[in-house]
Amino acid sequence: MKKTLLFIFVSFAFISAHAQLANTKWKGTLQLDNPTDVIFDFSMDSLKVSAAADNGGIETMKYTVKDTVLTIQKVYGQSDCDSSAVARYRFEIKDDDLYLTLMGDDCDDRAEVLDNTKWMKMP
Repeated sequence: MKKTLLFIFVSFAFISAHAQLANTKWKGTLQLDNPTDVIFDFSMDSLKVSAAADNGGIETMKYTVKDTVLTIQKVYGQSDCDSSAVARYRFEIKDDDLYLTLMGDDCDDRAEVLDNTKWMKMP
């Protein structure tokens, strides 16, 4: 009985954390060649990054969430990151803002632009 309750609790905690990002969109500014407004569009298991100005695709990544840790990995896109490079960011949602803080990223270019960023939730 205790194992069943623990399993239910852990499953609910995982679903709740994942649900915080699944099917949401966030807008922020990344320091690419020039400051660029971008949109993070989280589906159930993928993250699409596009330029806010023209909705042009920049990157597609797969993602997972566990507790307050967002793990991402490039599927395809414009960055120099290798598709095997895994990134882990602590995320926090306060009101309608999403904050990302670097925990570890195998791609230095991605880490430079995503660490300590703030994202505003879109309707």
